[in-house]
Amino acid sequence: MNLKLLAVFALVILTAGCAAPPITLNYAPTSTMTVEGEMNVGDFRYIPGEGETIKPNQIKNTAMGSILFEKNIDQYIETAVLTESRFVGIKLQDSATQVTGEINEFLIDDLGFSVDWTLDIRYLIDGCYDKTHKIEKTTGKFVNVFGSLNEVIKLNIEMLFEDPQFKTCIKV
Repeated sequence: MNLKLLAVFALVILTAGCAAPPITLNYAPTSTMTVEGEMNVGDFRYIPGEGETIKPNQIKNTAMGSILFEKNIDQYIETAVLTESRFVGIKLQDSATQVTGEINEFLIDDLGFSVDWTLDIRYLIDGCYDKTHKIEKTTGKFVNVFGSLNEVIKLNIEMLFEDPQFKTCIKV
């Protein structure tokens, strides 16, 4: 009898986890860098979300269940690049210089005692810049997920901002 009760309880827990509403992520810029230049932020593509396995609003994770967001992942990254750019001092205006990108991987490996985050983005500026920046970060299992997401995104964007070739491309 107790085994049946345990099975029903486990089924209820698993089903409740799958029925969770999409997560809303409000990206908050936090970089302490200063970067001079001007550019526009164009479209980003979420490559994993173009297949059949991962949805456009889903971050791939290794544990059971899906991590679904209110908006598509490419929209979150575009917003993050835009807000971080403004925050560090890049002028955002009509410019011939436009940064776009391809999000090759966004993975949360949450099996085990820690969480391994991977964010791999290819940044492009026509005829001037084409580089991929990959961040891998490990956090504790029960940390603030939103803070970790913001941190991983910020660190990836900062890799772009630190690149001397990128700075040359956006110089006024």
